[in-house]
Amino acid sequence: MPPDAYFTAQLSDRRLIRVTGEDATSFLQNVITNDMGGVSAAEMRYACLLTPQGQYLHDFFILSDGAGGYFLDVEAVRAEDLLRRFGIFRLRSRVSFSYAPDMRVYAALRPGRGYPDPRRAGLGYRIYTAEILPSEPVQRYYDFCIARGVPCGSLTIKPEKETMADVNLDLLNAVAWDKGCFIGQEVAARMHHRGLSKRRLFVVSGSGLAPGVLRLNGVDVGELRQVNGAKDMGLAVIKLAAVSDKSVELATEQGTPARLSETSV
Repeated sequence: MPPDAYFTAQLSDRRLIRVTGEDATSFLQNVITNDMGGVSAAEMRYACLLTPQGQYLHDFFILSDGAGGYFLDVEAVRAEDLLRRFGIFRLRSRVSFSYAPDMRVYAALRPGRGYPDPRRAGLGYRIYTAEILPSEPVQRYYDFCIARGVPCGSLTIKPEKETMADVNLDLLNAVAWDKGCFIGQEVAARMHHRGLSKRRLFVVSGSGLAPGVLRLNGVDVGELRQVNGAKDMGLAVIKLAAVSDKSVELATEQGTPARLSETSV
């Protein structure tokens, strides 16, 4: 990566939830999609919470707090919803949840500090600190993720509407298929092993792009969910049957041409 491509962005839209208690590990292991055995002082994990029907609810990063508990790196605006849903599943588990208001979340492209992003090689590092670091706005990081086909939580994904496969979370190390049961596991595993998803997340490019319906020959075939700051690239969920030919040209609601990018899955 050229030196001018390195940057650090403060992820001001993220918040840390601390999970503590003697049942913290087993509670998380039983409800989330990834394996808590992979979380250590040097490694974090990326995971989801699903509905019992296997639909996406939340995605987050999990890291050790260094004292037997964990931090969850979550979307700030949806943190209360995640805690509410954890409360439903807690039952008699001896586990507690609290916020870590003094901690900040940064994404950094320069190696040397932080946890490697576990989703895919080349996504940089995440730094958790009370320090105020020199940084760029969160939009810089959004643009970086969009160009690499990586969804940005509920900015890209519709909670309770889509499966992990619909938005490529199954391709981003969000699930451990060999860990045993988790909420929504039966449906998610069936979708994965039988290849049942009829939609996928794609990177599209164009000019003057805006979120909205995508059409092929006047027929709705997908939805552009998120666009970058330059409005020339975005993430879209599209029916696979409509893009079997990757060179096909789609159109936005405004009639703007949109093409699948070479970085699409």
